[in-house]
Formats: sequence, C-alpha cells, structure tokens
Amino acid sequence: MKLEFIPLYEVFEKYKGGCPICKIIKDEEKAYCEHLFEDEVLKDPEMYFKIRETSFCHYHLELLNNSYDKLGLAIALKANISYKLQQITDKRKSLKKKRGKETKNKCLICDYLSERDKYQMHILIDILHADKDFVERHIEGVSRLCFHHLNMLMETAKDVTPQIEKIFKINEAAIEKNINDLEWFITKFDYRFQDEPWYDSKDSIERALKLLKGGYYD
Repeated sequence: MKLEFIPLYEVFEKYKGGCPICKIIKDEEKAYCEHLFEDEVLKDPEMYFKIRETSFCHYHLELLNNSYDKLGLAIALKANISYKLQQITDKRKSLKKKRGKETKNKCLICDYLSERDKYQMHILIDILHADKDFVERHIEGVSRLCFHHLNMLMETAKDVTPQIEKIFKINEAAIEKNINDLEWFITKFDYRFQDEPWYDSKDSIERALKLLKGGYYD
C-alpha cells in the first residue's frame, strides 16, 4: 500500500462522526494552525510575508484566538495589522489618484485547506482505482460523505467507474432516508401523531446539517 493511502484508509475504517474526508481536513487544519506559530515558521521570511499579507477569515481568527499559542498569535497579528494600516495610509495618500483594481488576499489557512481538500480527493480516486473492494469494505464510511465531497468526487473523477457508481448509490439511499426521517420529524409535531414513535428521526436534523456543511466545524 502506498504511504499516502494510509490516512484515508484509517479514517474510513475508524471515524464514525460524519464525512471521513472532512475529518482528515479538520485534523490537517489543527496541525497547520499549530505549526503556523512555531518559531522557525515565524522566522521564515516567505511564511512571515504570507502571514503579514493574508486576510484571515472570521472563523480562523476565532479558532486561532481560542485554541493556539498567544505569543505566536500576537507576533502574527502585529505583522498583519501593521501591513493593513500601511495599506490604508497609502490609500488615503492616493485618494485623488486613479488606482487600478486591487487584489484581495484570501485567508492563508482557507487556501491551504482548499489545496489539501483537492489532494485528498485525488488520493481517494487513486485508491478506488487501485483497490476494487474499497467501497464494499468501507460502506459505512462511504455512506457519510457530505454534499461538498460528493460533488467534488463527481467533478474530479474522469469517468464514472463501478466504484464511484456504488458510492453515489449508497449516498443517494442514505440521503433519501434522511429526507424521509426529516419528514417524520416534522409530522411528529402534529398533535395527531404525538403518541407515535420517533423511529430514526430524532437525529435527522444533525445528519442533514453534517450533509450540508460537512464536518469542518464539528
């Protein structure tokens, strides 16, 4: 087995909380954020430049503030807001001058995770080509793919192989069951059905939310 296959095999076998690929990306997000403020990273001119000029999204600013090294965060924020102050100062000085269209920098962490997301999807497709029994052995994990990764799988795959067709059918059945469970959850609020059992509908909202937003913010 190729080394790059191992993390996906493990998460499809062991993770029971939602989309397995989202779990991989969540773990990579944690590792990247922890690494971001290490001394050798902050002292690296290229990375310091990226940190200085990035536009951290609201989610990752909150994550960094609540979860990671305050000293490293302070160094990063000092560089970041100093750069943004300089930008505003330059704009004020040139208000009367014609300026070209500005390019807004994206969140450094979001950009990294987006690239990792694409990488992991390519690895999954490679696994599906190499291991013809992967889907059969990991039906439970395969059935928990979120809409984001189902769409990415369909867009990334060059053709619909029997394995990919199985993944689609398994998830189609799981999604249809979620819809039916949501329908019964709604029906239970009708007084005529209040004494009926809930069946599998109690967690239907949670399953629908994970399907729509993936597992990034569990």
